[in-house]
Amino acid sequence: MKNLQLQITGMTCAACSSRIEKALLRVEGVKEATVSLATSSAVVQWENPDLNESQIVDRIHKLGYGAEPLRPRDGDPLQLETRQYRRRFIASAILSVPLLIAMLGHFSDAISRVTPPIFSNPVYQMIAAAVLLLYSGYPFYLGAYHALKQGMPNMDVLIAMSTAVAFFYSQYQALQRLGAHSAHGHPALYFDSIAMILVAVTLGKWMESIAKGNAARSLSSLRQLRSETVRAIRRNAIVTIPVGELAPGERFAVDAPEWIPTDGVIVSGSAEVDESLLTGEGLFVARKAGEKLYAGTRVASGSVVLRSDSNGEETRLSRMIAVVEKAQHAKPAIERRVDRVAAYFVPTILALAVLTFIGWTLHATAIQAMDRAMAVLLVACPCALGLATPISMLIGSSLALRNGIVVKEASTLETLSRANVFMFDKTGTLTRGQPELSDLTSVDIPQSKLLRLAASLEQASDHPFARAIVKEAMARRLLLASPRESKELPGRGIEGIVEGRRLLLGRASWLKERGVELPSSVQEEKGEEPASEQWLAVDGKWAGLLRFRDPIRDDALATVRDLEPYGEIWVASGDRENAARAIASRLGIPNVKAELLPEQKLELLQSLQRKGRRVVMVGDGVNDTAALAAADVGISMAGGNEAAFQAGDVVIAGGRLSRVSDGYRLARLTMRNVKQNLLLAIVYNAVMIPLAVSGILDPRLACLSMASSSLLVVGNSLRLRRIRMGSGESERRL
Repeated sequence: MKNLQLQITGMTCAACSSRIEKALLRVEGVKEATVSLATSSAVVQWENPDLNESQIVDRIHKLGYGAEPLRPRDGDPLQLETRQYRRRFIASAILSVPLLIAMLGHFSDAISRVTPPIFSNPVYQMIAAAVLLLYSGYPFYLGAYHALKQGMPNMDVLIAMSTAVAFFYSQYQALQRLGAHSAHGHPALYFDSIAMILVAVTLGKWMESIAKGNAARSLSSLRQLRSETVRAIRRNAIVTIPVGELAPGERFAVDAPEWIPTDGVIVSGSAEVDESLLTGEGLFVARKAGEKLYAGTRVASGSVVLRSDSNGEETRLSRMIAVVEKAQHAKPAIERRVDRVAAYFVPTILALAVLTFIGWTLHATAIQAMDRAMAVLLVACPCALGLATPISMLIGSSLALRNGIVVKEASTLETLSRANVFMFDKTGTLTRGQPELSDLTSVDIPQSKLLRLAASLEQASDHPFARAIVKEAMARRLLLASPRESKELPGRGIEGIVEGRRLLLGRASWLKERGVELPSSVQEEKGEEPASEQWLAVDGKWAGLLRFRDPIRDDALATVRDLEPYGEIWVASGDRENAARAIASRLGIPNVKAELLPEQKLELLQSLQRKGRRVVMVGDGVNDTAALAAADVGISMAGGNEAAFQAGDVVIAGGRLSRVSDGYRLARLTMRNVKQNLLLAIVYNAVMIPLAVSGILDPRLACLSMASSSLLVVGNSLRLRRIRMGSGESERRL
């Protein structure tokens, strides 16, 4: 399936994005199309081999919108839109000055006496208004034409109709009554209204575009972290090449204060690394040979040589950007509901304006009726309604990303905000996931040989116990053998052949299932936090026992305390009962299920869901894949585990458990902000439209009100940027 991301220009309201989506989905072969008003962009996926990028772009052009592919290294796609609106606003403001001065002269004799006579000349005003319409009004007229052509009227139609009616009526008055005056001594002209409309609309759109750019800045900053070149080591010489030409396995050098250009494992050297832009952590992290570094991080001190483990451009940073872009383009359920309402909004306003005109002609002059109808067209604001959800969701997901919380789907924040059960795995989640080998019990073979056999079998595994075993073997300088027929069974253990001997290493119950007789004389280690165990069998006979300790994360207790007021806390662990309960007891978690296989974790989670609970599953992504996928929201503690990055709906890139409670609070605040925006948009339209119909609001004030309503919604959304992760006061303030 092919994928294309596009920058879209010319969208003014939710009806525009909806119209583009529907048109793209009607193209043969297009499987998915999402258009974001908040980011002025679109993502299209298709399977038709005969369909290409230019055909998709042409389809959007035919709708009256600008479109061009957004390449991976492009900067902020909203900058062009911002510059265009700024130019049109400045031009509108300059061209409007004579018309607005002439308007003020109608209300003040002092201003009238100093107003140049030409400013009050109807023909001059008509020419100035025509220039305004041709330059500043052109995008709205073009958008209105295409919207009506497609049978889907939008905000452009409201602006175009109101300014066109005002212009042609005023033109008629200027030409027919040239030299004649109304009862107040002035021609009944609306050229100044046209000026105010276009100034207010272009100013509002410019401010709105700036706000959207600020909201999207986190993602734009990540895009800019992608390096274009890398210093590769070839034939013992350093050569600078495009990062895309770096092959897997090639070595490359990085010195302070350079940015890491692509993912790789340190071969030699050591460094302190700034990982703040990926994980949200402000402190430098010491890294040495054998550890992995990621693109988007910076060597603060030292120098390293790394070995690339993938194509130069296939990095975790690129995947983070891709999943966040997907989330920001997709629409949560609440936004889809608003879009359905917005689709009927403009036609309803058009009908209401016609009825207003007809109704007022029965009781007032045609001029007064036209005033009321224009006010209705101008005061109605589908833009505020259309921006209420996507701007808040954009800021929320961007803020999460800036703090190392990668939200993969647009609906995740909405679902997470309603969660009332939080289920945690133990190993690698509540604990650090870096257990230490604390004790070895061997039978008939030396401890060093038992450790060497176990480490040889486990060296390819990513399980925390495996890493602890291999680490201890390396510390003792043991020479490891290569395993054959190695097979890892999640929740049970690992088996394989080492030096011609078949080894089983894992849970006692699994070894018993395989016919291994285990002695009852081996007692559990006593203590406040019982050790976890791995049993080793060699050629079907018990050979030894390995015990581990895994410290609780420093922020685990605070995380549990933060989440307690919002729902039930569970520990669902594959570890032994007493080990799991010891951890739960220290953290004050009352609900514990232990010795669970992956499928049993899944069954526990589903049983809670059947009771109507909305479950968040937090795991390390190793043995929790099924539960993470089935949960209402799956949160993966990625750390350095690539498989964990692929699991779940949310990834905690920095591995800090406190980011779980931070992410939950952020989701609640984001959805609260969305509801505030929707309330503002609904109340605004419910109050202002009747005022326009009743004649209390004239077209000039109606236009200013319409522009202000969009800015009010955007401004309220921007309050989310004040959130500081780890601050419990943020929710009360917002």
